[in-house]
Amino acid sequence: MNFFELLILGYKNYWKGVLFLIKHKLYWFVIFPVVIFLGIYWLGSYFYQAQIRISLEISHSASGISTLNEMTWFTAKIIFLDSLSVLFTKFALYIVVVLLAPILSILSEKIEELITGNKYPFNLSQLLHDVRRGLKIAFRNIMWEYFFIVLVLGLASFFDGAVRAVLIFSIPMMFGFYFYGFSFLDYINERRRLNIQQSVYFVSNHRGLAVAIGSIYSVFFLSYHAVFYKFSSLGTDTPTQLLWGTLLVITFFLAVIAPIIAITSATLSMHELVDLSKNKFAVKAGHEKENGTV
Repeated sequence: MNFFELLILGYKNYWKGVLFLIKHKLYWFVIFPVVIFLGIYWLGSYFYQAQIRISLEISHSASGISTLNEMTWFTAKIIFLDSLSVLFTKFALYIVVVLLAPILSILSEKIEELITGNKYPFNLSQLLHDVRRGLKIAFRNIMWEYFFIVLVLGLASFFDGAVRAVLIFSIPMMFGFYFYGFSFLDYINERRRLNIQQSVYFVSNHRGLAVAIGSIYSVFFLSYHAVFYKFSSLGTDTPTQLLWGTLLVITFFLAVIAPIIAITSATLSMHELVDLSKNKFAVKAGHEKENGTV
């Protein structure tokens, strides 16, 4: 399948994924991203507000700073809090994938079982291995994404106007789509016992699917991020608050379901590509009974 066929496959299975979750009553998995999502944004907002307070403190007491040590201490606090704010906002997409790793893995296994009969008996060591692998994948993707962003920013410096704007906005976003989608597809590749290098090779040959999976996840997530910070800076008049409050609720709902339907779409799409029923590392439900494991 070419890039655009894979792109369509991923988008199609987002919608099919929603219907699948409803049909099989798996929508309750959304509870987990709700808790994690609120925690991440609460911490991000806390550090953002703390940074503002320290900045105001510095501006008000700048005339009273008499030593280099005082200035160094204030500056260090700003850098530290700014870094934490960035971590819990800009990197929130990766943080959610990492923190939800056990849940997304279990949900993906459940979906695969429903469509193929494959079962993967619970194994704590395997679960811990999956979490470590998720951390490695997330760290790798963050490094590569920002490496490419730096290259694009360097290239954009040679252009002006619309070309510069397109380079800075669209290309880094496409890189993000790919790497976010990679994270979801790797859950299935891990069950196929592909190592990280093999998974990288597989996803690079199915870039359209990774972009489709990552794009919806990213857009849903970042929409809430944008509305959240816009809402916090709005006036208090009722019509404005109602409009943006409604948008906030809608985008919050989309954001919290994003990782759940992303892993569902990834699993359904991978089944169409490689036929997960043929995974030799899975245990069929009937075989469990034969082997006395049930």
